[in-house]
Amino acid sequence: MSCRNIARRARIIATIQIKQIQLAKLYATFERALETDAERYKFDSNEGSQQTWRRKLDDMKSVIDSLESEIDSLYRRLEGAGIVNMNLRRKRGPFSRYYG
Repeated sequence: MSCRNIARRARIIATIQIKQIQLAKLYATFERALETDAERYKFDSNEGSQQTWRRKLDDMKSVIDSLESEIDSLYRRLEGAGIVNMNLRRKRGPFSRYYG
């Protein structure tokens, strides 16, 4: 394995680790969002006001799905099972004029 492939493999592994951390945070946020019903909450007392809002569950779910597919794709690149282009040649024989 050349140095270039080792560096590329290390970069892919580092990217996978970062994306897995992001995915764990998204899952935690998604679980907390499931516990509350309000999309936007505003509290105003005479002394001050606070407001908070959460992302929509559908948006978070689509980001989670996208991140999971990116991680799967990176694992396939590590295993060398990504998208591969192949040129297939037909064997020429005595009957090749009849079959193509």
